[in-house]
Amino acid sequence: MKYIQEILMAIILLFFTCPELVAQSKPVKTAQKVNDQVKKVKEDADEMTRQAGEIGENVKAIQSNIKTVVSIFEPILRFRLKKNTQDLVQVSPDNNNSETSTRTEEAAVNDTNIVNYDTGVTQSDLNNGTPLVAESPSYNTDGSANLGSQNNDKFGCYLDMVNGQVMDDIDAAGNSKSIDIIFTATGAFNEQVPMYAFLTPAYIKNDRFAYNFFKGTKYKDQNIPPASWDDVNESEVAMTALTPAQFDKIQNNNQLTAVVKQIKGFGQKVESRTKLDGKVIAVKTEMGNRTAFGLICITNHYGTTGSNGYLKIRIKVTGFDSNGDGMPDAQFYNNY
Repeated sequence: MKYIQEILMAIILLFFTCPELVAQSKPVKTAQKVNDQVKKVKEDADEMTRQAGEIGENVKAIQSNIKTVVSIFEPILRFRLKKNTQDLVQVSPDNNNSETSTRTEEAAVNDTNIVNYDTGVTQSDLNNGTPLVAESPSYNTDGSANLGSQNNDKFGCYLDMVNGQVMDDIDAAGNSKSIDIIFTATGAFNEQVPMYAFLTPAYIKNDRFAYNFFKGTKYKDQNIPPASWDDVNESEVAMTALTPAQFDKIQNNNQLTAVVKQIKGFGQKVESRTKLDGKVIAVKTEMGNRTAFGLICITNHYGTTGSNGYLKIRIKVTGFDSNGDGMPDAQFYNNY
């Protein structure tokens, strides 16, 4: 007990004789706490910086991946159709009346001085009912084209897949390098059972018996246009098991490439003894100056081997993207 009393007396004496030592103990502890908090904040900040860096790298990777998923290009929409950019035009009924009247869309369309048309139609324009005009009777405002057989009087049988262009004999004579595929219908092999075929230009030019596919009302011998072409594409074609619904689902290059790589039986021609409604044809051209993958969806097959035979088709081809935004750029296609 005496020992405890001595300790207490010593503490009391220290408090009164050296109060500054006791006063320092509290700030020291406070400073230590502040230092510990600063250290913790710094550690947290360093961790956030590290995580932000990782997130930034991940975002860059995602952006890079997005750029590789380029949208499919539908050349008929972009090149062969135009949309009205001024659906309704306000005109004054007379000079003395300030009121205006609205000219009908039909009248506006017929007035080329007032109505402007822009290229670059999209699927949204079709869905929204935007007024469209087709380049020629070979194209339809629903985004399809009319590909005739070699005997058709109205539609050409030569197809430039990349530009979605249907060509007749005159058009093809000066643009043979851009033709990817040719559609024919003939009874030469069997008069009772027509032969429908997709042929590559190289096959028709180089195979001595290929002229038989052209036999019909227009061509009865070996004198067929492709035989005289100087330049032809070495395309490949194949029949696929895809349905029109599956064709519609393909929206980007990755999907198109995956589909094309899975297709077997690419060659110089595709033959069919039955009509082609609902069929999907794959075409690929891999050359030094032309590389393209594409699909042709045949929505309707009209006629047989005569002058009225033709296909109503839709086209999807590889999308070429110059600025990395994932959207195809039309200027690349014009150079093909």
